[in-house]
Amino acid sequence: MGLSVSALLLALVVALWSWPISEAPSRAAPVPERRPLATEVRSPAPPAPAPPPSRVPVPAVSTADAISAALREERVSVASSVVIEGIDRDRPWVCAGESMGLSARLGGEPEPGAVYRWVWPVSGGGAELHPGPTLQWRAPETAGRYFVRFQVCKDLGGRRVGVLAEREIELDVRRCGEGEGQRHEPLRLGVVQRGHGAFAFQALYQGRERIVAYTWDFGDGSTASTSEPLVEHTYALQGLGAQEIKSFTVRLQARFEQGGPLEATAFVLARGQPPLETPPPVDLRVSRWRPLPEGGWRSDVVVRAPEETDITWERLERISLHWDGQADTTTRPWREVIHVEEVLEHGGFRGYVTVSAAEATSDIKQLLDFLYGHDATGKDVVVSWSPFKREPPATLPEEQKPLPRK
Repeated sequence: MGLSVSALLLALVVALWSWPISEAPSRAAPVPERRPLATEVRSPAPPAPAPPPSRVPVPAVSTADAISAALREERVSVASSVVIEGIDRDRPWVCAGESMGLSARLGGEPEPGAVYRWVWPVSGGGAELHPGPTLQWRAPETAGRYFVRFQVCKDLGGRRVGVLAEREIELDVRRCGEGEGQRHEPLRLGVVQRGHGAFAFQALYQGRERIVAYTWDFGDGSTASTSEPLVEHTYALQGLGAQEIKSFTVRLQARFEQGGPLEATAFVLARGQPPLETPPPVDLRVSRWRPLPEGGWRSDVVVRAPEETDITWERLERISLHWDGQADTTTRPWREVIHVEEVLEHGGFRGYVTVSAAEATSDIKQLLDFLYGHDATGKDVVVSWSPFKREPPATLPEEQKPLPRK
């Protein structure tokens, strides 16, 4: 697998530009802007940041071909029924140096073996890559217009990457004054996952004015209205392929007795599960993780493959689930993550995985490992386990009442 996996999934930083770039031609569907924050119900707000710069031609360094060259890939356009319906963002603009959440909405027929990823230029001569349908994009320290590209790709072997679909989004980075950053936003949306497809949402408001109603849009066609700042929702995941990830954009609107509403946005990820009647492709045994003397944790893993086939393992995907519902994904060759102590028959093994203290910081709720491979017929084989999980806090912040259901 070697170069082909690295070319498609590894988060490279080969760095490409240091100057802000302007708005791209209108290729992606427009993203709805959030309504302005209702200043009439708050204390006087600081002056608004300067308006964004005017449009100029898109620099060549941000084109698809330039980014592929920076990633040292050979780009190949491949016909596909995959459709990128749009890209949602959790705010219309972002302060320099802060983060903006992005989430791609996909349609059409899923493509087996497809990989979702974000790519964008970085300073110094290359590009950065992040896998998955969502991204927490860190804005540069310089205000301006920047571009991030979402792609659905397929590994064609070697350095060749097949692009099934792609979409570009322009991001507005502004120079902000004191009191204008994200931590000063009056309304935020907290997310906690309760179970498979089940989430709890909480409106976090910093002001003193009384909110009389909350309107929730869960991103799957379902909505709810509550008088409390807490609600639960379960997503219907029927038809979602085994281990397939789907992103939902959740929008909250809070209404006051007087004055205009406030709005907030968050993203959640739901993962499909194989049918219960499907027998497991391998026998998996994982020990409960335990602390290491030098710091971090270790989990022992034993995989036994059935005699009727041989399994070839390719990569391991580690997903970091945060308390706020966000998820980060890293993908590496499987032998770089799993320390194999004994090779067993038909592709089985006995070994262990480790989690460093840096990977399990206090904002991490749980880590999930997904080991990907294929059997002798070419059928995908996926097994998963959790190498680390932190116990939830004893109480939810601010409210202890039962959550209203939609």
